[in-house]
Amino acid sequence: MVDLDTWPWPENTLLARLSPRSRRELLGLGHERECKPGTLLMRQGDPGNTVFVLRSRDTRVSACVKITAAAGTLFAIRVSGDVIGELGALTPNSVRSATATVCTATIAHCIPGNMFLTFLNEHPDGWQTLCRTIADRLAWSDQRRLDFGGGPVRRCLARLLMEFGESYGRPVEYGLEITVRLSYEELGNLIGAGEDAVGLAMKKLQEADLVCLRNRHIVVRDLEGLRKYSGLV
Repeated sequence: MVDLDTWPWPENTLLARLSPRSRRELLGLGHERECKPGTLLMRQGDPGNTVFVLRSRDTRVSACVKITAAAGTLFAIRVSGDVIGELGALTPNSVRSATATVCTATIAHCIPGNMFLTFLNEHPDGWQTLCRTIADRLAWSDQRRLDFGGGPVRRCLARLLMEFGESYGRPVEYGLEITVRLSYEELGNLIGAGEDAVGLAMKKLQEADLVCLRNRHIVVRDLEGLRKYSGLV
């Protein structure tokens, strides 16, 4: 039996911020769906108000869902503890604004929109926690737009990997392994750079001993070094 009270929810996710009681009650709603990589949870333009709360099958590999827009352009990542599809519950008769595809073995708690709204209204920390989550996502999107506006690719990439290390990093022998596996093309989608430019920037970060590659995962070797390299201090 999985003890969801002691589960290591990633910082700043919805489930990490909810009280233990509210978390248990939210995860008790709807039904669980075990999703294999490649499973489509929602498609851009389709109707729907089901809310999906994500968790991983075990603590070794994070749940991961990639959020893409038209033409498959990646613009967000959601992990264990995150919620997706909440806008469908908040906006009557809306359609999905993005496509959500599972990329690691994930358990999705599927909650009907009206049931999710009832939960928010009945739990004091519900609305506040959801609003903080949405505000964080808007701030993250704003930073990505600033990255698109210019600046050296290596600095934009350093900032992105620093944020991923803080949010999705798993301690390993060499540093913090980013549990979400992303291609150079997908990293480029997030900072407005081409695949070749990302490859060159990654090489510079490796030469500076700030990151390394292990088993096709990016490992952050020096979090504070990335922060300085990106110009944030």
